[in-house]
Parts: sequence; C-alpha cells; structure tokens
Amino acid sequence: MGHNRRYGDPLTALDDPAVTPPPRIRPQHVWVNLSTVQHAPAVCPGVLIEWRPVVKGWEALCTWVSPDGVVHTGWLSAARLRPLT
Repeated sequence: MGHNRRYGDPLTALDDPAVTPPPRIRPQHVWVNLSTVQHAPAVCPGVLIEWRPVVKGWEALCTWVSPDGVVHTGWLSAARLRPLT
C-alpha cells in the first residue's frame, strides 16, 4: 500500500500506538468474599482474570465457584478479593 491522501500514511510495525494499553496480568488465584453480612462471610475460591478502573477504585473480572458448585464470572469490587496465600 502506498501513500493515500485521504487516509494519510499507512501505519508500520515501528509506529507507536496512540494509547499505551495497560499491562496484561497473569490469572491469579484469589478468595472471593460474597458475603453481605460482616459476621457471616461466604468466601469462595476464584481466579482473577483482569482489572479495570471505576469511579470508586478498581474492579476485577473473576471466575469463582459458589458453595453450591455453580461457576460464576463477573466484575467484583477489589474490596471483595484477597490473594490466595
């Protein structure tokens, strides 16, 4: 492809992206706290897949297994997650 007045110069592999994408993370094992009552925690094992910024901090895309054996995937507040140690 050559120069095109309508679209400008073609991009090459050496051109920098207009926006730097966030670094990719490796999936991490976490504990997911699904409890709405502070004294009766419902903690499940899960896998953190991705982060995104929100107005009140960060949310994580997680997959977890509830106590009844159902697999769920969704965005959760960072406050509901703890690293698996």
